Amino acid sequence: MRVVFVEQPGNLPAPPSEGRVAVVDVAFAGGDNFEKSTVPFLEGLGNRLAIWIDHHEHPAGWARYRDDPRFVLVPNRIAHACPELVTPEVVQRAGPVDVVVAHADLDGLLSAVKFIRGGSAPWPEADEDARAADSPGRGHAYSSHARVLSEALDYAAAELRSAQRESLRQEIVAALVAGAIPAGLQQRLEKLAREHEEALAPVADLSRSAREEAGGVLVARVEKALPRPVKKALLSRLEERAPIGVVVEGRAVTAATFRDDIDLALCDELTAGRSDYRFAQASDGGKTIVARLAELVRAVR
Repeated sequence: MRVVFVEQPGNLPAPPSEGRVAVVDVAFAGGDNFEKSTVPFLEGLGNRLAIWIDHHEHPAGWARYRDDPRFVLVPNRIAHACPELVTPEVVQRAGPVDVVVAHADLDGLLSAVKFIRGGSAPWPEADEDARAADSPGRGHAYSSHARVLSEALDYAAAELRSAQRESLRQEIVAALVAGAIPAGLQQRLEKLAREHEEALAPVADLSRSAREEAGGVLVARVEKALPRPVKKALLSRLEERAPIGVVVEGRAVTAATFRDDIDLALCDELTAGRSDYRFAQASDGGKTIVARLAELVRAVR
């Protein structure tokens, strides 16, 4: 069973040409990309889709497919990470699978590994480790080795060339399916994790520059796109200080919250993501989005 990794749900690869396919932790694309990317991918698979397991809520897309038994769709506010949805019963229900398509982060990688292993986690705390990686600030805790793995994958996604990061992911999958990471690979992961920590040096200054532009909405503004790990760490810093953190990179606006009582999907202007992390393009510097997010904060105060 081979694994195909997806880095952006709005830019899916062509469907595998042969075999039955399981999709794990891949969100339905937001905005116009849903019809341009997700729907053609599904149509290309047709009845070769064995199962689609996801926790990134997409109101329109989920409504279209919710009654199809091949779709296991559970909102992030209930399933803080995808691997917990990959149970032995779900894998058995999917039937024979030749290819697993997975999101290219720790959450997605562990979902793929667990699927290949028939619903069995590669280590006892793996589901909780995925929650810690994918839903920070919600009371979940990493095991020590999982933090290294998560940070190494984040650094690889931002800094390595596509062939290098793909090779690394496939090597990790093979090791975890077998049940253990060999010493040489572990050393490489630890080196990447150290480089990841060094790459986060700008986060402290960026966090200090943030301003509360509306009640409960802390906004950091930068002129150009940040490396993905930097933005992720910056959002976490903002969420620790305010109900909602927002990073504006030119036209790109990303909002995140640690709060379970705030549903970012209620902000229609944030067209993609899930209940605690959403994003969109905005022509007004994100001002409309920030104002709407402040309404969400007021509603729960």
